[in-house]
Amino acid sequence: MNAPAGWLASAGGAALAAGLELDAVQVGQFMVSRPIVVGALFGLLFSDAQQGLILGCCCELLSLASMPLGASLPLNSTIATAVAVLMACGPARLPPAAALPVGFVAGWVHQQIETALRHGRRALNAAVESSVRERGVVPWRRMTLRNLAQQASVNLAVMLVWALVAGPALHKLWPHLPAGFVQALNFAWAQAPWLGLGVALYAFGMRP
Repeated sequence: MNAPAGWLASAGGAALAAGLELDAVQVGQFMVSRPIVVGALFGLLFSDAQQGLILGCCCELLSLASMPLGASLPLNSTIATAVAVLMACGPARLPPAAALPVGFVAGWVHQQIETALRHGRRALNAAVESSVRERGVVPWRRMTLRNLAQQASVNLAVMLVWALVAGPALHKLWPHLPAGFVQALNFAWAQAPWLGLGVALYAFGMRP
C-alpha cells in the first residue's frame, strides 16, 4: 500500500469506526461495535486480517469486564481497537506491542470526551419539558438525529486525530525510544493474552 493510498485508507477507517461506535449504545446494538468484529474489519481494510483479529481478540478479552451499561461509561473499546489496528496495520506501522497501549489511550481519551458530552445532554430534559408544555409533543426524531450526528462527529474527529496526526508522530518517535521501554512494552504484549483470559474469567464469574 503506497503512502497516499495508505493515508486515504486511514481516513476511510476513521469514518468506518465513527459509524460502528454508534452501535455500542446509541443505535442497534447489533454487536458490530465489539472489538473482535472491529479488529477483523480493520485488518481486512489494511490487508492484514490476522494482525487485526489478534488485536481485536486482545481488546475484546481485556474489555469484557467493563460494558457501557446504564450510567457506566468505561474506556471506549471500539475506538481503542480501531486505533490499535490502525497503528499496527496502517501507514504508521507500529509494532503491536506499542499499538495496543496506544489504542487503549485513545479509548480513554474518547471516554473523557464522551463523559463531557453526556453531561451536556442533561439539558435535553429541560428541552423535552418545554416542548411538552408549549406544543404538547416532543420532536424525538430531530433531537435523536442531532445527537447521533454529534456523537458520530466526535468519533470521527478523535479517529482522524489519531490516524493523521498521532500516527505519523508516533511512527517517527518509535525508533528513538529507550531500549528498556521497548522491552517493557514487548513483555506486556506477551502477557496480554493471559491478562485477557483473567479478565474473561472474572467477567463470566469464574472467580476463586
